[in-house]
Amino acid sequence: MAHEHDHPNHDQPCGCGPEDPSSDEIDVVELEDENGEKEEFAILEEVDFEDRHFAIMAPLAEVQAYSDSTSEDHEKEENLTIEIFEVKGDDFTMLEDEAFAERLLAHLDEVSAQLEEEEGK
Repeated sequence: MAHEHDHPNHDQPCGCGPEDPSSDEIDVVELEDENGEKEEFAILEEVDFEDRHFAIMAPLAEVQAYSDSTSEDHEKEENLTIEIFEVKGDDFTMLEDEAFAERLLAHLDEVSAQLEEEEGK
């Protein structure tokens, strides 16, 4: 693949293309509330749970601020406003059932713990 810039060490991959795993792109959706106000959200995770599809999202501005902060700031409690939306086609509906949301988050914690355990082996 040709690049329009030079790299100091031609033996190393440049890391400036999609092959670079650290260049994670954020999926963004713009949602409009019942008052017609628009807000951009970053999709942090998508998950199927109990035969329904959900997107775990946070306001894009908060995600960008978190991404721009230092690793020292990351040690503090994350202050992202997490929202859960049910996704049906192109429609995003905020999940308002607190009990269901807690079950979904518990499921995500279980999956995360299983992945960490597998990585440790």
